Amino acid sequence: MHLVIVTPRGSKVDTNVSMVAVPGEMGELGILPGHRPLITALAIGVLTYSEGGKVKQLATNEGFMEVHDDELVVVTESAEEPDEIDAERAKKSLDAAEAALKTVDQYADPVGWKQLQEKRQRALNRLAVSRFATPEALRVQAQKSA
Repeated sequence: MHLVIVTPRGSKVDTNVSMVAVPGEMGELGILPGHRPLITALAIGVLTYSEGGKVKQLATNEGFMEVHDDELVVVTESAEEPDEIDAERAKKSLDAAEAALKTVDQYADPVGWKQLQEKRQRALNRLAVSRFATPEALRVQAQKSA
């Protein structure tokens, strides 16, 4: 199968894969060769794919995916590899979102409350994917923090 992932910043992934798992709006979807045609909305979550026997993860935001003739096209707001994620910054973003959620009434300000919930979910997602960072990337991040 061929996987293409596109963000507003351009093409992120363009490769052949043997499996893809995406965070669908209604739960995780697994895609294998020969999958039926499909168009679906994607949620904030971890996109996983297998390329050349290696499993890779990306932290993705909302978007869409189309599957047709073993071609998968994902259009998403962002897609970050584990080595690109600053875990410390993601933790600060999570703390800020959780603190702000305590001050917002979901019934008085449903839009603001939903935006903060999404900010919290994005931070949690980035932290989850950052666990897969390479040792070298972790050393670089530690040096930046020091």
